[in-house]
Amino acid sequence: MRQTTPEKTTFTRRAPLAALLLAAAWVAGAQAQPNKEVIMQDPGGAYGDALRKLMYDPFTKATGIPVKTVQEARSGPRIKAQIAAGKTEWDLVFVFDQETKQLADCCLADIDYKKLSPSAQKTVAAMPADSVRPKGIALQVIGVVMAWNDHSYPKEKPKNWADFWDVKKFPGKRCLPGWSRFVYEAALMADGVPMDKLYPIDADRALRKIAEIKPHVAKWWQTSAQAPQLLLDGEADMCMAYVGRISDLNLNEPDSGMNLTWNQGFTYYDFFSIPKNSPNPEAALKLLSWRLDANNAARLAEAYPVPVPSPLVYEAGDPKKRRNWSNNPENMNVSVRWSADYWGAPAKDGRTNEEYLQERLNALLAK
Repeated sequence: MRQTTPEKTTFTRRAPLAALLLAAAWVAGAQAQPNKEVIMQDPGGAYGDALRKLMYDPFTKATGIPVKTVQEARSGPRIKAQIAAGKTEWDLVFVFDQETKQLADCCLADIDYKKLSPSAQKTVAAMPADSVRPKGIALQVIGVVMAWNDHSYPKEKPKNWADFWDVKKFPGKRCLPGWSRFVYEAALMADGVPMDKLYPIDADRALRKIAEIKPHVAKWWQTSAQAPQLLLDGEADMCMAYVGRISDLNLNEPDSGMNLTWNQGFTYYDFFSIPKNSPNPEAALKLLSWRLDANNAARLAEAYPVPVPSPLVYEAGDPKKRRNWSNNPENMNVSVRWSADYWGAPAKDGRTNEEYLQERLNALLAK
């Protein structure tokens, strides 16, 4: 996930006068349309709270454009249904990496990047090429890591997925997501497969390894909030978990005992898209501009570590808090770039690899 900054791009916390004037002009233009709104698909939970406090409410105060949120875990199927019915209800949505391609023709509008604010355009110009697409832009780099409770392992700490599978050296209960993604890759790494040799997935080998750890898994979790809570409650000692809440506890509540390693972790992009025939496309671009301002994006990532994949956002972040950001170069160097292309590709029977491998995992877990 190499990131390159265009030549002569510089960033400072104190914007020059010209940039301030451009920003003021952009805000004035937004205020000229006070009757507009943005209807935003929202993930809810702690992340949704951070978005409301640090993005939506300040945006509304500056522009006069209210942001209405609809909590929905998965937008793709709903977008397709709305457009098929001829009634697009949302202006901005979270979509998976592969959905920016799968839904491109039927359901997603082109993003007019030239209409973004000057500060947003600078952020976009510094982003990796694969994170900026005609139908979607990566608004967050997601991290999935191995986490544990230090109270369970006060001396030697686990270092990789082989340690996660080693219940003799590191006794205790585990928790894993009940999904095919990430679990197959972790099992293969625990079995000695190098990070750069994971794809295509050797499903039979992975499933044999998953069968080994199955008796020690206290919970095959389904929501991101479950793994941290299992660790806090002592119901699990070591888990695969999203980095957000674990990092927050690790940095701000050291007595909780939460710890993690980025070694053999996973990173992937979540994208923002504008559905076709959205009710307020111009207002959606205003909110997108606000979120892509490097300072705004850094403040959000400091509160909830899902940063925009731009070097400008990383530079604007608090050095202490960006330690566990997914786009920290040190973390990227030791983690796996999860392959959306592999998981979204068709399997032999016409389903995607993810659907096919999920069925095989479900069959194993049902035994």
